[in-house]
Amino acid sequence: MDDSLLAVKGVSKTFGGVVHALDDISLAARRNEIVGIVGENGAGKSTLMKILVGVYPPDKGELYHKGEKVPFPRDPKEAAKRGISIVYQEKGVIPWLKVYQFLFLGHEDKYVKFSKLQTDKMKKQAADILEELHVKCDAEVFMHELPLSTQKMVEIARAILSVRLESGEDGTTPIIILDEPTGPLNDEERRELFSDLLEMKKNASFFFISHIIPEVREFTDRVHVLRDGKLVANYDFSEEKIEEEDLFRAIVGRESSEYISKVEIKGLASKTVALTAKDLTKKGHYYDITFDLHEGECVGIFGPAGSGKSQIIRTIAGIMSFEKGELVVNGQKLKASELPYVRLKKGIGYFSGETGKELFLNWPILKNISFVNMQKILGKFMPVINFNAERKMAQRIVQLLRIRTPSVNTDCYSLSGGNKQKVSVGKWVERKPDILLLDDPTIGIDVGAREDIYEVLSEMKKSGICMILVSDDPKEYSILCDRIMFVMDGRIQKVLSPDEFRKVVGI
Repeated sequence: MDDSLLAVKGVSKTFGGVVHALDDISLAARRNEIVGIVGENGAGKSTLMKILVGVYPPDKGELYHKGEKVPFPRDPKEAAKRGISIVYQEKGVIPWLKVYQFLFLGHEDKYVKFSKLQTDKMKKQAADILEELHVKCDAEVFMHELPLSTQKMVEIARAILSVRLESGEDGTTPIIILDEPTGPLNDEERRELFSDLLEMKKNASFFFISHIIPEVREFTDRVHVLRDGKLVANYDFSEEKIEEEDLFRAIVGRESSEYISKVEIKGLASKTVALTAKDLTKKGHYYDITFDLHEGECVGIFGPAGSGKSQIIRTIAGIMSFEKGELVVNGQKLKASELPYVRLKKGIGYFSGETGKELFLNWPILKNISFVNMQKILGKFMPVINFNAERKMAQRIVQLLRIRTPSVNTDCYSLSGGNKQKVSVGKWVERKPDILLLDDPTIGIDVGAREDIYEVLSEMKKSGICMILVSDDPKEYSILCDRIMFVMDGRIQKVLSPDEFRKVVGI
């Protein structure tokens, strides 16, 4: 531990005397490196990080800072004095604050002189730290005016600044914990964030929590793998070549079908056309979109941010209207202004990875599943809910998707992100729409939950359900899609097979 900036040894944590969140964990971060922390939801990643910043006390264990044993911090302010700060996954910006105001939020007392806030000094220091950390923005613009990736960089800059202000040492090397910072970002924004982080590494060290295996392999120096509260693997990318399958196996404890040939689901699309879009146009978003979707087929709509891909799938869902063209489902021409519930009656389901929009979080699992499947649990002769049928339906989905929950009566807000996502897809598995629209279906969830969802979606395809996918994860297209339409500036540029697509995007 002598060469470590920060190290923990033998850390354990139990909640309620029953749930063993962490069991004898030891890991470290050296100066100027990015250390990956990976694992499924519930593996203990967030608990460990919260111990480091003083949110939770450990049951046992030791903490070393610059080689010296120190007490664990009692709160985040004390952690900052030791050089440790955290940037949480949820967007933590305040949109109507200017950048310099956000950077110094909570530290204004250090800039008061003669009862007056020294805003000029704050602006100057804000500009200096932004330049030092290569954050490309003006200190006097509002936070909401910045791209998401830049907002995240400003959050990181604020964490570093907080360490400096609390520790009173300009020369200290901060240890910044990044809790899934790329979750809300698209592919281009992720690349931009990592480009900036690699520059920022000259001034700080990072613990980087992520569910996205490719970015962990590409951008971290070392990685620690947690599973069920235990440290199960350590990899140093400078010393050994680690494949994605190796990391997946360490994380979930089994092989990944994601890396196995998809022979079993190829060639299943029938000649029957389920949906036809012809010259579909929404000015300012997309133009002359034309394609057919066959039963049992998944078509991907791929493109950069602003390409129009999201607007196309939301138009088909009924969230947006279209101005010109035709949309035909099972031979029936749809009206441009139809709402989502009308489209659902005509066989179109819409599944988004944003569980806050998909689920009633204060409702139990069984109510969320039955909400779009009421016809299956109503009595034959009277419109009365059959609660036994409702419970059995939810139990079937919980078992099928391996949802980790004490009961189908558990409220969804208490579930992990991956299990919430499984409940979301589960209601559509039970509904069996003719067409299922997938809008970033696995955003922000761990690789194990992602694998379970892929398996279920593949089974739905085999049953004849057709799908349209929009995602910011290129690999998702190669796993799920039979054809991929590449969209740029609102127009279809070309249509690629999965093999052609993999060559184009380099996966």
